[in-house]
This record gives sequence, structure tokens and C-alpha cells, in this order.
Amino acid sequence: MSLPQKLQEIVDDIASMSREEKLETLISYAESFPVLPERYKNERNQMEAVPECMTPVFLIAEKQDDGGLIFHFDIPPQSPTVRGLASILASGLNGCKPEEVLSVPADFYTPMKLEEAVSGQRINGFRGVLAHMKQVAVKAMSA
Repeated sequence: MSLPQKLQEIVDDIASMSREEKLETLISYAESFPVLPERYKNERNQMEAVPECMTPVFLIAEKQDDGGLIFHFDIPPQSPTVRGLASILASGLNGCKPEEVLSVPADFYTPMKLEEAVSGQRINGFRGVLAHMKQVAVKAMSA
């Protein structure tokens, strides 16, 4: 499986962690979760909803001059696990071209053994976020 370099590094790092370290890492990613840019705060109707998540999750991507995508998320602060998982995806995929985002397998996270640290429901939401990131990437390709 070939992943974008930043995402592969995150997968490799988390794969080698204990359950406790995975939880701490998720919390760390949640704490570093980027704030939604002001220009999107009142534009949720432009954002892609992720209904697979129990937590309200919305995302949008900006296409950079070099063709890379920067993903922005709107996720409530009282959902640190979801924010941590979304932050992992953003950290690993921000700056990637749409084709790179589309090439990420739906089960890319398997080596991380996230089920040791989070529920299956959260993992389903994580997969849903990736699926919607791919939908946004497809739209960016035609824009």
C-alpha cells in the first residue's frame, strides 16, 4: 500500500504505539486541531457533511496554486476523539493533490490498530470522513 508520505509517517508512528500512547496521541491531535477559518464559519451550507459520524462533522477543501488541497473541518470541541481522528487525516493529506487523496485505500488505517483505542463506531466515522474527503477531492478535480 502506497500512501502520501506524511500520512504513511503517521500510520507508522501510531502502529508502533501502545493503547495508552494511541489515546495520548489522539488527544494531542485533537488539541492541535486547526480552527475553522473565519470565512467558513457562516458558510456551513458550502461544506460537505459527514453523516457516518454521530458527531456533526463538516469539511471543505481549498485548492492551492500548486493543485494541492487544504482540508478544513468544523467539529465541536466537545468531541476530542473525532477531532483527533480528523486531525490525523488533515495532517496526513493536507497539501496532497486530489489524485493522491483518491489513492488512499479505505482501510489504510488498519496497521494503526485503532480498535485498541477507539470504538468501532468511531472507526466507521473515520472511514466516513476519508470517503467525504475523497468526494471533495473529486469535486476539486473538476473545478
